Amino acid sequence: MLDQEDTENSVQTGIRNLVFRLYDRAVDLIILGVIPLMLIALVFAFTEAIIGTTHMLPLLHSVASDDTVSPDEVALRMLVARVLDVVILIELFNTFMEYARTRHIRLSNLLDVTIVFALRETLIKLYAQNFSSTDIIALCVVVIVLVIARSIATRFSQDHDLSKRPLKK
Repeated sequence: MLDQEDTENSVQTGIRNLVFRLYDRAVDLIILGVIPLMLIALVFAFTEAIIGTTHMLPLLHSVASDDTVSPDEVALRMLVARVLDVVILIELFNTFMEYARTRHIRLSNLLDVTIVFALRETLIKLYAQNFSSTDIIALCVVVIVLVIARSIATRFSQDHDLSKRPLKK
């Protein structure tokens, strides 16, 4: 009777280990497939910023005579948005790559991406000069709260705690 229970437990343990190994392999394959897609997306975003810059260069010589928004201002705003998009993609992909390496996502990394995104929105609104004071105040409050949360997350992270511990001899 006892041998039968041990056999059942070892079969269940074997099946469990097999399922976990299959899951780990599937995640590894998906990560390996996503990394080239991320690189392609980053290259496209960077290329779009470069193309936008080259298209904007001839417009820099023309100056609008009235106070309306000129095409070069719109192009420059789009260029700023594209460059900031590239920065957000880099931060997002860095977070993903850290997960691919360590299988852990740090809260501070996610907060970094969110801070960069909120700053992007703030800069775009300020640069476009079409904002209300409540929008800018709300975005600034969001950025301040995120920076405080990131500081707290960094202060209480496991890596930070491990670095303060004395080494065992």
